[in-house]
Amino acid sequence: MKQHVSTNENVEGANSTEIKKTGNGAAMLARYEQKKQARLVAQKRRQKYYRIIRRIGFAIIAIWIIGELILNGYSLLKNTAGREIAIMRLEQALKRKDVAALQTYIRIPGEAFPVNETTLQPLFLYLEKHPQAYETLERDFEKQQKMKHVYIKGLTSKPPIFTIKVYENRYVFEPTLYFLKIRLDEADSQVMINGKKVRGEATKDPFVKKVGPYLPGTYTITSVKDGEKRKERTKQVTLFGGARVYEVDLTKE
Repeated sequence: MKQHVSTNENVEGANSTEIKKTGNGAAMLARYEQKKQARLVAQKRRQKYYRIIRRIGFAIIAIWIIGELILNGYSLLKNTAGREIAIMRLEQALKRKDVAALQTYIRIPGEAFPVNETTLQPLFLYLEKHPQAYETLERDFEKQQKMKHVYIKGLTSKPPIFTIKVYENRYVFEPTLYFLKIRLDEADSQVMINGKKVRGEATKDPFVKKVGPYLPGTYTITSVKDGEKRKERTKQVTLFGGARVYEVDLTKE
């Protein structure tokens, strides 16, 4: 006997399979959407995290730059203030003729001679007679501050009167040392500067004797011929700025 299969049962089985497939597809699509949403959420979180990191980085850089500017500004202000204080103390010591303080502030390169009351006396004399010289010094210091290289020995004949420098973590003042080229009548004429006989032989005719070095200041130069009675020839010179070598002619009245 042949089995009879109902057409309705076949249709119901097919529908059931299609429903299962449709349900599985919907579930897969839902899982895909969930994963996609999860990836988007994670991506947004990462972007937000990176933005926060960048902002923190920018903030750190900005704080570092501002800190450097503040420190540099403070250092500049401190150096400027220290420099101005040093200049003020130098001027006060010169006005008071404070030799002990000036021995601290004035530094002579190579220690050509000591800084003492005798060597400073010509400078005291000049400043006492010419108070406006302090303004000259201040202009000189201001010029040094604006220019990186004010004077290079051998390239210019007009150095600053005092060159301000940093030595052993403090400001010092190196004076320009001046020399005198004195023209004489005779090679054996004696030369006295500020009442003190100077050594050195004169060159052959023309008779010129080069003496020095000397600090800035006022000097009285006198020539005397030994063994003869004649009028002394005297000239007063000012060594305060200008050329390092100053010529003095004692052959003329």
